[in-house]
Amino acid sequence: MKFSLITALAASLSLVASSPVATRDTSDPPHGQIIAPTAGQHIAPGATFDFTYQGSADYCRSTYAYSVWLVTDVPTSFAPSDVFGGGYFFGRYDFPNYPAVPYPKNPAPPQLTMPDFSISAGGFGPSQTATNQTVQFAVVEEWAGCGTDGPLGMTFSLTYVPVVYNATSS
Repeated sequence: MKFSLITALAASLSLVASSPVATRDTSDPPHGQIIAPTAGQHIAPGATFDFTYQGSADYCRSTYAYSVWLVTDVPTSFAPSDVFGGGYFFGRYDFPNYPAVPYPKNPAPPQLTMPDFSISAGGFGPSQTATNQTVQFAVVEEWAGCGTDGPLGMTFSLTYVPVVYNATSS
């Protein structure tokens, strides 16, 4: 399932890679919404920050799970590649809603910790530094609805907000 989420994220982000600045739609969209962090929020490496996601579950629509990503390098195409994109995977969480997930086994934490890329990931992974780097805080939601004309399997929706990694100025 992780590969499917990665490919869905990459395909969706590749379509918006050339868009100027991401803005959040304040109307009631059919997909979920990232409530926190907010667009443009400055988050330091290693800092904890509030995280709230409102899934799209509603009458005749069930949200099952969602994956949370920090996308530092947006994929430019949906094709096999040695360097497909870059970022960090925060985790995959259950979205509590009835009847799909009445008792979530893995709910999202109220806070997440921004990765510190200046610390080596180990192995051959070197440390890296960046300041004032705009990155995309993204959520890929897995859902299904009453309609029979949807895709085979779960439907994936994507939402994201730009945040500033390691801001040195306001």
